[in-house]
Amino acid sequence: MFIFIFLAAFAAVSLVGWIIFALTHPVVAGQGLLIFFCKAAGVIALITAIGFWIGQGFTQSIPGFLFMAGFFVAANKLEARWRSW
Repeated sequence: MFIFIFLAAFAAVSLVGWIIFALTHPVVAGQGLLIFFCKAAGVIALITAIGFWIGQGFTQSIPGFLFMAGFFVAANKLEARWRSW
């Protein structure tokens, strides 16, 4: 139970910090948010793929791994495009 409370507190502090950063640096924050969403979608796809692998077998998890790779490649390309971030 402690881990859930810790994660919720961490998310709240991170959100407040992100809001302050977005108010002071709106363009950079938008770029960073897009990169963050790509990475978050990749992590969600990874967790889903591992779940399918454990529950149903490797062949059922291949699409999840492909989505994960696609999201991480997109995030890396965005980071390479916006070097200042």
